Amino acid sequence: MTTLYYGPGACSLAPHIALEETGAPFDTVRVVLAEGQQLKPEYLAVNPRGRVPALVVDGKLLTEAAAILAYVARRYPEAGLLPDDPWEQGQAFSWMGFLASSVHIAFAGIWRPARFAGDAEVHPELQKTGRATVERYFAEIEERLSGREWALSRYSVVDPYLLVFYRFGLRVGLPMAERFPEWTRHAARMQERPAVQRVLAREGIAIAP
Repeated sequence: MTTLYYGPGACSLAPHIALEETGAPFDTVRVVLAEGQQLKPEYLAVNPRGRVPALVVDGKLLTEAAAILAYVARRYPEAGLLPDDPWEQGQAFSWMGFLASSVHIAFAGIWRPARFAGDAEVHPELQKTGRATVERYFAEIEERLSGREWALSRYSVVDPYLLVFYRFGLRVGLPMAERFPEWTRHAARMQERPAVQRVLAREGIAIAP
């Protein structure tokens, strides 16, 4: 029994897509972050950190999007979501580490500055710095995607993770198509995939806000 706890449009979108790509059966539980459901006792009993995603497999808990993506790829090798070549695998983990520990944290500076400073007077400066950092990271992603169909030599768990942050960029008002055309083409290819279409419909979201 596999159950994914996800927040619509949150970083849990990536493992949601990865699971759908495998074709294996799994259940989902929607956790509406805007309503604070992640902090309710019912969800804290699942994941005491109060964050999504959370994957429960036969009663065992796995958290963190990058870890869940790696698990899904290794659990269902027939889906081809992780390259066989050790160097390419290392590149996949490098991408996911960068997205989780750098790009996502920069967005936290924009949306949740209270995590970094209790003094509300400094929050605008933290948000400004966070946005500048996001733009710098996005320029790096755009360069790395230049001339490529996917992040690696073939479609992998990295690609749905990139889609999460492309959508985040739109949410903070970045002109993604104008400034990041390679990434925009990547996002368009993602949206052509049937698994992505099914997940977006299930979560009730679109890529553009």
